[in-house]
Amino acid sequence: MSERNNEIFLTKYYARLKGFAIRIRYSEYLTDALRNTFAIIIPLIILAYFGQLVAGISISIGAMFMSLCDLPGNRRDKLSGAVAAILSLGVTSFIISLSLANPYIVAISVVVITFLFSMLSVFGNRLSIIGLIGTALIAFTLGLHPKQPLVFSGYIVIGAAWYTLISLTQIYLWPYRSLHHAIFEAIQGTVALMELRASAYQEGINLREFNAQNITLHLKLNARQELIRSLLLRDRIAMSAENRSGKKLLAAALDIIDLYEQVTAIHHDYGEIRMALAPSNTLPKILEIISQLSAKLEYSAVQFSNTKSYVSDGISQRHIQNSISELLAISDLLPLEEGNLLSGIAKNLQDISEIVERLSFGYSSALPDTAIIETEVYKDFIPEPPFNWQNVLSQFSFRSPVFRFALRLSLLCLIAIMPTLLFPDQRYSYWLLLTVVIVNRPSFGLTRKRNTQRLWGTLLGLLIGLLLAFASVSLQLGLAALGLMGFFLFNRTHYMWGVACVTVMVVLALNVYHGHVSQIISDRLLFTLIGCGLSYVSIFIFPIWETPRIKALIADCLAASRHYLFCVVSERKGFLNYHYRTKLARKDAYISFAFLSEALQSIKKEPLARAIDLSGLEDIQVLIYQSNGAIAALSLAKEVDYAVTNEAFEKCLNDLDHCIASASSVDLTALIEEKQSMIPSKMLLSMLTGRLKSYFN
Repeated sequence: MSERNNEIFLTKYYARLKGFAIRIRYSEYLTDALRNTFAIIIPLIILAYFGQLVAGISISIGAMFMSLCDLPGNRRDKLSGAVAAILSLGVTSFIISLSLANPYIVAISVVVITFLFSMLSVFGNRLSIIGLIGTALIAFTLGLHPKQPLVFSGYIVIGAAWYTLISLTQIYLWPYRSLHHAIFEAIQGTVALMELRASAYQEGINLREFNAQNITLHLKLNARQELIRSLLLRDRIAMSAENRSGKKLLAAALDIIDLYEQVTAIHHDYGEIRMALAPSNTLPKILEIISQLSAKLEYSAVQFSNTKSYVSDGISQRHIQNSISELLAISDLLPLEEGNLLSGIAKNLQDISEIVERLSFGYSSALPDTAIIETEVYKDFIPEPPFNWQNVLSQFSFRSPVFRFALRLSLLCLIAIMPTLLFPDQRYSYWLLLTVVIVNRPSFGLTRKRNTQRLWGTLLGLLIGLLLAFASVSLQLGLAALGLMGFFLFNRTHYMWGVACVTVMVVLALNVYHGHVSQIISDRLLFTLIGCGLSYVSIFIFPIWETPRIKALIADCLAASRHYLFCVVSERKGFLNYHYRTKLARKDAYISFAFLSEALQSIKKEPLARAIDLSGLEDIQVLIYQSNGAIAALSLAKEVDYAVTNEAFEKCLNDLDHCIASASSVDLTALIEEKQSMIPSKMLLSMLTGRLKSYFN
């Protein structure tokens, strides 16, 4: 048994390592890291060579902060974001450096800038990041203590403009680079989901762990699908009828989202499948087909990466089709119930196979109809709320989480700059402010997670930096550059490793510049510990808890699922104009579920969670997820007789209506369900909504 467990562990570890290697090799993370690193160190090297080290450092800092503001986007997003970022960095560096002569003015400036920049999150994620990075620049400005404010802010702007020139040149030469990467990651996530769903056909599966992994993958894939929609549908050039590349990318986006629906569709209970098909010995064949489709899909992901050097494993479509045909042939020989079960699985695999085949060929022979691109309906999938001053002003209220977080961070930054103002000779005290700005997030759970990651990353980086600090100067500088590249490589995917890399870079670079490695390490550790401690304590000041709003999120999620079901059944009854309404309802259901799942992740770490039934909430979450899967199966079914009867349809809608109406008054301290061991396939959706209803009685 121990050998078997070790084998399973090694297999999972190898799969993770392989997936990580493929993701780094073929995604844009490596090229972005190289681009950012060279954009930062080139001005430093050139200006240091001509004896202008201070100017070189300032310009490189401007380039570094600008690179942190550079989120994925189309040409318009990149340009508008660059203008906003350059303005924020220039204004921040000038105001703070100008006020350094008076500690009181510094304190007021820090509080005002932090508050205003924190409120930028009202306008979306891009401006939120720009505000965060602008606030972080305060720490560097205090640390460098420039004597000439205008010159220093000029250097920062020059560095930011230098990086912007490189970034915009890249996006104009390769306009769909970020979109290709988003498609690559979405396909990679779908591969992981297919492999996970395949494991459900095996005996001894831990259902709670299986459901948790399903939901985690759903969150990642939902984020990727939203990014794809934003990058593609908001790009007017890509969506023009004459753009062949845009047509290919649109076809890929549609297929990826439809493929996700195919993979997540729940036609039958897995326990029923294992029990019914075990005598026919067809489960190994199903697993083999899923494995082949996963491998082929993984190959197709690389067709949308920045390189094309990935070698196919040689799995032929004909071999997959023959295997599916064998399953269909066996289904004809089985009793009616088992035959229908196997036939349904085979047809689902057939649909998945067709999408995988189109993706693997990169749409070299077939393109979507131009009319699909020209339709105005896609605007509904990327709604951009109009700018409204009343909406903005309404955020200036203690009811607004954005306002409360802005107040909290402003107060925290005021406390964090006190050591710098009181002890101006302390060289590295600005690290306290930097830690506070980077670690703090609105939610309790995310702040706690970032705290932990930053602490462990710092400890690991300090240990490595100490071991390398006795190497030659040239080697230390080379390793510092590698540490900077490692920071950009891991910052968006594995934050702890990104912190470790940047800590190594800081230790080695400052050791070469200042010396006194022991002081560097002790100060870095001290101010990181204090900053993380302050951040943790500050969560209870103007707190933003997810627990009080969980009932509303459950109601919203149930309402979105109900609307999805209504659109699916309406379409199947012949209302063809519901085709795009169904797709839009599917998107809304998945997004609402993602909001609920993210809130539940935060709730598990909140002190208030002790008073609620977390296990019951997780069961409700899983049932909603399974209900959406069953609705997706209903939407995908081609047979007319698969459609639910009017009575069953009304029952499901009534069950969901009851849940929605009762969600606001349900007792979260004791959620009790009518337990059921197995769900007959013909009653799957009805049984799922019935089980949901039992929680809200």
